[in-house]
Amino acid sequence: MNVAAVVREVRDELARKASAKRAAGAKAYLKSDLEFLGADQPAIRRVGKALAGRIREAGDEPLRAVVSALWRTRIHELRSVAIALLEQRESVLDAHDLPLLERLLRDSRTWAYVDWISTKVLAPMLVRDEGVRAVLPRWATDDDFWIRRAALLSLMPPVVRGEAPFSAFAVLAAPMLGEQEFFIRKAIGWVLRAVSKKNPAPVAAFLRAHRADVSGLTMREGAKYLPVKDRRALLGK
Repeated sequence: MNVAAVVREVRDELARKASAKRAAGAKAYLKSDLEFLGADQPAIRRVGKALAGRIREAGDEPLRAVVSALWRTRIHELRSVAIALLEQRESVLDAHDLPLLERLLRDSRTWAYVDWISTKVLAPMLVRDEGVRAVLPRWATDDDFWIRRAALLSLMPPVVRGEAPFSAFAVLAAPMLGEQEFFIRKAIGWVLRAVSKKNPAPVAAFLRAHRADVSGLTMREGAKYLPVKDRRALLGK
C-alpha cells in the first residue's frame, strides 16, 4: 500500500464533501490552529470505515504507517480519519502501540481528539490487555492534563459496563479532585455521572468520602442522576 497516495486520496475524498462555512465554524469552535477542510463527521467516519476495510484486507500491516501519515498532515479531518481508523481496527492494537497512542494524545491539545481516542480506542484495549491497564497510573500523574484526562476517560466505558471495577477509576480520580483544571474537573464529573445511571451507590459513596475536595462542577455533574436522597444530601437541595 502506497501510504502517501492513500493520504492524498483521503484528502481529495473529504475535500469533495467540504464546506468553507463548516470549516470556518469548526475551526472557531475548536479554537484550533490546524487546517480545516470543512467535511462533516459522517463523511469522516465513512471514509475511515472504508479505509479500515482496505487496510484489513492488506493484513493490517500498513495501519500504523497510515495513521501516522494522516496525523502529520495537521489537517483536522485527516487527523479525525486517523482516529476513526484506529477505532475501526482497535482489535489489532495492544500495549506495543501505546507509544503511538500517547504521542497522538500529547499532540492533540483538544478534547475532540483526546476523548475520542480515550473512549473508543483505549477503553476496549485496556479491558483485554493488562499492559494497557498498567500505564494508567503513570498517565494519571503526568504533567500534561490531557494525558491525565485520557487516563480517566479511558476507564469510563468499561466501568459503566461493569468490565472494570469502580475502584479502578476512583484510585486515579481521587488525587485529582483538588485540581483547578476545568477539563479534569469535567472529566471526573462526566465519569461519575455516567456510572451513576446504572450503579449509583459507589458514586454516592465516593462523593461523600471526598466531599471536602470535590469542586462544585464535579459535584454537580457527578450527583446529577443519583437518587434524590443522595443528591439532596450532597448538594444541599
